[in-house]
Amino acid sequence: MKKQILRSCVGLIVLVAFFTLPACELLEDCGTCVLVTDGEEGTPLLFCGDAYQERLNSSPTTINGVTSYWDCY
Repeated sequence: MKKQILRSCVGLIVLVAFFTLPACELLEDCGTCVLVTDGEEGTPLLFCGDAYQERLNSSPTTINGVTSYWDCY
């Protein structure tokens, strides 16, 4: 009976940890990036893997005189 309760508790702890920890942080390079448009910053967002690398290595873009770029940290 005690072993069954212990197994259930351990299983519950593992399950909670699995859903609590962001998966991308465990497997890939992650970072926070903010889209900056004409000096105004947007909402910081978490990106991982290729999506993070694309934003980290992107160049500023100007369309109709409006310049945008990703500021990653």
